[in-house]
Amino acid sequence: MKETSVRELIAATGGVLISGSEDAVFSNIVIDSREANKNSLFVPVVGERNDAHKFLEAVYTAGCRVAISLRKDIFLKPDFNIVLVENTTKALQDLGIYLRSKLSLPLVGITGSVGKTTTREMVALALSDLKVFKTPNNFNSQLGVPVTISRINDEEIGVIELGMSMFGEMERIAKIVKCDCAIVTNIGTAHIENLHTRENIRSEKFHITDGMKSGSVMFLNADNDMLCDPPKKEGIIYKFFSAKGNTDCDYYASDIVFHNALPEFVAHICGKSVKVALNVFGEHQISNALAALAVVDHYNLDLESASRHLASFRGFAHRQELLKLKKLTVIDDTYNASPDSMKASLSILKDFDAKRKVAVLADMKELGVDEIKLHKEIGEFIVKNLKLDAVFSVGDLAKEITGCVNTFNKSFDNNEELESYLLEYLQEGDVCLLKGSNSMRLFDVVDKIKNYEKFIR
Repeated sequence: MKETSVRELIAATGGVLISGSEDAVFSNIVIDSREANKNSLFVPVVGERNDAHKFLEAVYTAGCRVAISLRKDIFLKPDFNIVLVENTTKALQDLGIYLRSKLSLPLVGITGSVGKTTTREMVALALSDLKVFKTPNNFNSQLGVPVTISRINDEEIGVIELGMSMFGEMERIAKIVKCDCAIVTNIGTAHIENLHTRENIRSEKFHITDGMKSGSVMFLNADNDMLCDPPKKEGIIYKFFSAKGNTDCDYYASDIVFHNALPEFVAHICGKSVKVALNVFGEHQISNALAALAVVDHYNLDLESASRHLASFRGFAHRQELLKLKKLTVIDDTYNASPDSMKASLSILKDFDAKRKVAVLADMKELGVDEIKLHKEIGEFIVKNLKLDAVFSVGDLAKEITGCVNTFNKSFDNNEELESYLLEYLQEGDVCLLKGSNSMRLFDVVDKIKNYEKFIR
């Protein structure tokens, strides 16, 4: 981020200077007081349980000299440059819109119910013949997106993740990012507790076009039932990708083979073809790779080079992370879970070569009134599509999964009981997948398995 003056901050937010000088400058934005320094603009966010205005003195002590505030009764100093605004979150977003207006590089927007972060990484890698900026960590929210925009410097292209969980959120952040093209990975049931129906989820996701110019392109997953024939907005060009070999699509895969669940295939990209070998699990990764190659082709970059870059991607910690212990293989997918992502992870086991295939599944949260039905559907999915040797569950909701399967199964009330049983049950040559919502803390179970002497010696 280039130096920005308080004068520009006032113009962007419609605020009023209540302390300091309009000539003061800042070159980064922080919403976490612990990250503030002499170059920072501090934005104190007011939440349901916390008002970050109480940290104004702390950020001043850390050297920060620019802040916004929605209150006058705050810590003030003559050299602390403070702009009064009506709402700090909206002011941050308005500043994001202003900073975006000063950027000339194209931005690729990515949204969807699951797979946003993986697709973001794969798109960024595929484009890496250019100097690429990408959303850091999980800065894809109402607060994270404007901070993300502020961190763009001299890159040639940006890959921006846009997340939402409530009505109206996508519209606000889309108007900040103003994507030049966009990918929708899928429409599932994540956040259905807040949005009520998949149709509502799609409608909200498609607000990503609110910031796009006429002639911009949306890349959609034709294998998803909510995206293969979506409502369309005048002026937007819609192109489709298919991991299931739909040759009517602009981008599709053929000749798919799996080596221990790692896919190899031929990608057909608007009449051109390129071989792709991925080092991440599952058929759904083919969709992500096709989306990445579609973007590469859109910007007239080299597909062969992009394919080589994609082969270097190996995922993230706790997101389908492959852990090869001396006597056991663990697939750690404990970062989070929704029905769609759980089915995708379970499908990995179908193509995995192992003595026994074991699934350890925990509750999926935030599913609303259909939570029991959606858990039962996971059990039905296992029965219909997979041959597993054992299915174990932890949590009240996940019991609905084990209650539906016809293979060896047990349910547990807590992680401690699960750990004790697993450490005795698992054997040399097994592959064990662990998947559940982050709040279920299955990553603690993974740590116990990783450090158990039986498996590492």
